Amino acid sequence: MEPEWGDFKVLLALAGAGSVAGAARELQVDHSTVSRRLAALEEAVGAKLVIRGGREFNLTAEGRCLQAAAEAMAAAASQATRSVRSAKAEVEGTVHVSVSPGFVPILMRLMLPTLRQKHPGLSVQLRGDYQRVDLAKGEADVAVRMARPSEADLVARRAFDCGWFVYASKAYLDAHGRPASHADLAQHRLVLYIEAMHSVAPLRWMETYRGAASQLSRVDNLEIACQTIAADGGIAVLPCFIAEAVPNLLRVFPESIGVNAGWIVYHETARDAVRIRAVVEALVECFERHETMFSGVERLTR
Repeated sequence: MEPEWGDFKVLLALAGAGSVAGAARELQVDHSTVSRRLAALEEAVGAKLVIRGGREFNLTAEGRCLQAAAEAMAAAASQATRSVRSAKAEVEGTVHVSVSPGFVPILMRLMLPTLRQKHPGLSVQLRGDYQRVDLAKGEADVAVRMARPSEADLVARRAFDCGWFVYASKAYLDAHGRPASHADLAQHRLVLYIEAMHSVAPLRWMETYRGAASQLSRVDNLEIACQTIAADGGIAVLPCFIAEAVPNLLRVFPESIGVNAGWIVYHETARDAVRIRAVVEALVECFERHETMFSGVERLTR
């Protein structure tokens, strides 16, 4: 039988009060409860812990050893309690935010300076992740995702609409001409995405318009696609907030080929942590303030 933490508290109360009556008063229980729980602790550890002498007693060597262990346990529990309460009451500490790499420079420029000024004790670590992190395992505290999570223990807040457009460099369009229609893409050099990325509808959109004459290349992330077409490597579909930060890229067609929602996600156990709430609110405010940059309804002002 393993000893219970409540029985260790009885031992501490006995050591502090020096008597069963004093321990009972401290714990706000009756005398028999103190005696019964002390007996249970002695049985669990297989040793006598007190030497009784009338109403008072002394601890045995084994009792003093367990008293030291119980004091350490009480100190650790107290420290853990203070840490949890502090996390819920004070906006300080570190928050790890997982985002697609394309978000990192934008959030560093548009969100972090304001957040640091408002909460100087809060440190936000932006992680540019291509793979989805496991929030339940603590791989990150908050994530920005382009699809609503299905896990029941995750909290999701819709934050912005992401507009997707077809882009090419000015030099490419000057050299090869601008496609007059979607069907004309079949006559151009296309930068497509690997099949593993096709769960996001805009990333598979151009597959419909590839032709036998098309010169194709495939990439496995948005940043490489952007770099490829910025180097006059062809035509690609990109989210406008990434493409329109690159001066020499132009929309091939004025209209969006797709829109999907961006979600701020965190685990339900972090719902009451004020440091998490502070970061979530800062993300929401940033996305709302720069709504047109992410949706593409208006061109990004350069």
